[in-house]
Amino acid sequence: MRARWPRLRSFRLRIALGSTLTALAAILLLYAMASYTIIQRRAAIIDHMLSAHLAGPGFQATPQALWPATDAQLNASFGGFAPPDSAPLAHALLLVEDAVHGPLYRSPAWQRVLGDAPLPRGPGLHTVEGGGQSWRIGSAVHGSVTIWVAVNRSLSDAQVRASLVRFAAAIGVLAVAMGALAWYLAGRAMRPVEHLTGVMVRLTASELDQRVSAAEEDLEFAQMVSVFNAMLDRLQRSFLQAARFSGDAAHELRTPLTILQGELERSFAQAGAAADPVLEQGLANMLDEVRRLDSIVRKLLLLARADAGQLAIPMCPVDLRPTLEELAEDIGLLDDARQLRLTLPEHIAVRGDAELLCQVLQNLVSNAIKYGLPGGWIALSARRKGEQWRIDVGNASQGIAPEHRHRLFDRFYRADQAHQRRVPGVGLGLSLARDIAMAHGGSLALAEAEPGQVRFRLTLPAA
Repeated sequence: MRARWPRLRSFRLRIALGSTLTALAAILLLYAMASYTIIQRRAAIIDHMLSAHLAGPGFQATPQALWPATDAQLNASFGGFAPPDSAPLAHALLLVEDAVHGPLYRSPAWQRVLGDAPLPRGPGLHTVEGGGQSWRIGSAVHGSVTIWVAVNRSLSDAQVRASLVRFAAAIGVLAVAMGALAWYLAGRAMRPVEHLTGVMVRLTASELDQRVSAAEEDLEFAQMVSVFNAMLDRLQRSFLQAARFSGDAAHELRTPLTILQGELERSFAQAGAAADPVLEQGLANMLDEVRRLDSIVRKLLLLARADAGQLAIPMCPVDLRPTLEELAEDIGLLDDARQLRLTLPEHIAVRGDAELLCQVLQNLVSNAIKYGLPGGWIALSARRKGEQWRIDVGNASQGIAPEHRHRLFDRFYRADQAHQRRVPGVGLGLSLARDIAMAHGGSLALAEAEPGQVRFRLTLPAA
């Protein structure tokens, strides 16, 4: 099985890297081709100049006294192919021999550099290694006189390498510049996607009217923006229809439920007067169910108003300490076996609707009583942190399974152990409490707690 390369998760980074590497590969290919061409062209020029010197009339009848000047002229001619910091008189070497009279002239460095190297015989140019360098040697024969000229190819190659190294450094700088430009252009290309992402992040149930303008977007993104806006239109219509249906259904149910509750209460009173215990028990059970339905309908109405953004909260100064003290007294009346832990400051000043906030706290305390361990404890505490109040309602518990934690605030959801009818409730309390907290500019969440306990935290802005 072949190993797979790790995939970069950033699309912008992949685009920037891909374009940079593609451009860099093209530049490197061009650099390699240009380098090869320059090296070959430089070698051809040196060979051509060397052949021209050997075939020139200056080597045919030169007096012996002029050979040093000819040597200097050769060094000057080929000095342009060497780096500026190269040693003088090492660019070209001259050797003149007479078959009858012996050597007529030898460059001062010839013996040191090419003294052990065999001299090539025959026409054409040859490459000879000497003194740790490469020399291009050609010869010309004029009667009994043979002239050898050696040109230092290593110095020429060093100059070419120095130039190519500078070009390579320039390519490195260019690669960095191309990467930065590719990153910038990729970011510019991703702006429509980032714009859409920003709109999606800001979307809430009460802000489905947001749209993204496609007028200034590129053609490639305009269609995506149009599809996104069309999706928002459908989503908004569906949500409004669902919210309107929930509100209308709950509103229509309130009247018959109120009438039914009144009739059952009247029948229950008559059954008590007639001393019919069986009928009285049956009517009492039906009355409990009707009251339960009425509670569900009231909560659905509040949730429908919250979904539609119509849960108007009159922001009045409220001190929640008396409310928490009353709830503490209720805990003592409902279950005097529970240990009560109360940690409250002198004042808990917030702004909002006292009745709705009391409903939130009542729901949390009710859950603590219903789902807490019998004979355990319930803790009510509040503390201020910055510009917020943190009100915690905790209780001794076996804990909440991880698979239930993320669904505690879903509507009509109840953990498995709470599905029995002996535990009252329909799974709307926490959802409604969270919506009320959010309408007050706060939040309600399951807080981190030690093993063996559960703690909910209500956060509200301080007044």
